[in-house]
Amino acid sequence: MNLSFGLVKTAADEAADQLLAREARWLRELEAVDTLEGQVPRVLEEGTSANGRRYLVISMWPARGETRAFTADHARFLARLGRARFRSLEFDACGTCQWLQESLAQANEFAPRRSLALLEETYHDCETALLYWTGPFVLSQGDFAPWNIRNLGSQLFVTDWGEARSDASPLDDVLHYLMIQRALNDRPVTVPVLRQAMRRAADFAVQAYPEWTWRPPVIGALTLVYLLGVVLHRSLARQSIDRTDPVVGAYWKLLEKRSTWMPL
Repeated sequence: MNLSFGLVKTAADEAADQLLAREARWLRELEAVDTLEGQVPRVLEEGTSANGRRYLVISMWPARGETRAFTADHARFLARLGRARFRSLEFDACGTCQWLQESLAQANEFAPRRSLALLEETYHDCETALLYWTGPFVLSQGDFAPWNIRNLGSQLFVTDWGEARSDASPLDDVLHYLMIQRALNDRPVTVPVLRQAMRRAADFAVQAYPEWTWRPPVIGALTLVYLLGVVLHRSLARQSIDRTDPVVGAYWKLLEKRSTWMPL
């Protein structure tokens, strides 16, 4: 499949330099995944511009229509992505758990005491609920959302891999797709909305990874992992718990109400 043109990305600051470097690294790794051929950009060129900032040239399709629904095509892509690089681990041995611990330690430097207490209690609930569970931890695109996806018939073309990470929960990208667009568009992210997203994520997990056990408490705990991870990621970037941020504000309320939606 031949792509239509090259897109040039140029970093504006040091943080963007790091994102482009991460994106290039993941795209080069994904080139070797046959099941994703034609669905992920290829690196055409990368380097440093005259002003010292990193640039990246990737293959792209022209803009196509996007869908807000999570379809079978989305599920198929994420299943292939997850199978491309996954490890069966206990939660406390996975990279996501280690990242959460490190992020909580960093949040201790700027978060108010009551806010930090909620974050730490939430992490404890994740750890407790997943104490005896072993499951797949996979490669996540990191910002799996409609604006980063082009529809090519029955196939997707997924862009923007700067937030990709390994050892992620297999539910992260599904939950992110279903919830982030509501939060960023100031649409209510209520407990019923979250429960519906959890059901869709559970269906995906059963279909994509039938070898593992997906009891409701596991789905609930991994949903909590997703919410906590997004709040920490956005807060660390700003060095503050900014509840006026539409995503942090919406997800924070769900963390506070976790006893009402987490299955026992």
